[in-house]
Amino acid sequence: MTVKYQIECSGSDVLVLEKNDGYHLTINSRVNPLSFGNKMAVYESVGKAIDAAEKFCRMYALTREYGYHLEESSFRKEGTEPIRVTELLDAEVSEDELREMLERTSKRLKAEKSG
Repeated sequence: MTVKYQIECSGSDVLVLEKNDGYHLTINSRVNPLSFGNKMAVYESVGKAIDAAEKFCRMYALTREYGYHLEESSFRKEGTEPIRVTELLDAEVSEDELREMLERTSKRLKAEKSG
């Protein structure tokens, strides 16, 4: 296993690891730096894995703005359906599209609480 790419992301490290079956996109807490973290996805090329790592980090920061947390391989928030990381990355959802989706969900939750 070889680390091919690493970036800091919201207090964690996002890594691209080369393994026998491909390039693994993982997130690792800085609290436990000896771990190789939680696997998010596997890619056939290092370029795709690096692109996904960059996109994941931006989406992770965006979902945190809306009160979501990462649990295993999904973004979660009480009262909402989990958002699977691989589905966001595979569907090529843009940051703007994700923000619109999070805004709609936020408005729906506020309406449910007030009504």
